[in-house]
Amino acid sequence: MFTFKTVFVFCVFCILVQICRSALRTLQVEQIFYNKFVLDNLLTEYGHASSALCSVVCQQEKCECFGFNSATQMCRVHTFCRPANTLAEESGWKYYRSRSEWITFMNSEYLLGLKAQTWNNSQLNCSVKGAKLVEIESPEEDTYIRTLANNLTESVWLGGTDLAEEGKWVWQSTSTLFSFSAWPTRQPNNLDNNQHCLSLYLPNGLTWNDRECSLQYQYICERELFTY
Repeated sequence: MFTFKTVFVFCVFCILVQICRSALRTLQVEQIFYNKFVLDNLLTEYGHASSALCSVVCQQEKCECFGFNSATQMCRVHTFCRPANTLAEESGWKYYRSRSEWITFMNSEYLLGLKAQTWNNSQLNCSVKGAKLVEIESPEEDTYIRTLANNLTESVWLGGTDLAEEGKWVWQSTSTLFSFSAWPTRQPNNLDNNQHCLSLYLPNGLTWNDRECSLQYQYICERELFTY
């Protein structure tokens, strides 16, 4: 017969196993900063005895990077960390980031947005990760992004728009005109005077198409490769 104490001990054991597994998964990271801590994008701050426990908190908070100070036993968990973050000098800190969801090509990292969103919401979802909707700037990148899009199940938002001026297509993050484009014949056509956002349109074989920005598509985020 199982006693309450036996069941309790078993439950605690199961919880500890899950924590250890989480820690092992989260610790597969790269160190990015040493003797510095990040001031931006802070999710939470805790006192913890080890970086392993800090990594568990990071996983629970769905963070991308965390810092641990072995001297003060403090843990700081952040939405994301980038080279442009504001840093403060303080000995004892080691910062780590996970790149498990990001895919590297040339000088950029890419993330697949699986949940369909409007163009504006897709842009916002990328920005909270320190990224932007993908901006295709070469034939090589165009081929690669189409390959990534083949892993998705719907049309895909890109970062181009002519919302500010009809027919003047720019990349949203910088408002610069396209230096490269791959429009097929009869595109863009601004059907019904309401198509102002750039997509890879699945029914046409993931070719460039202007579409209504209010439509909900999957998306791809892009950010510069992390260098430090």
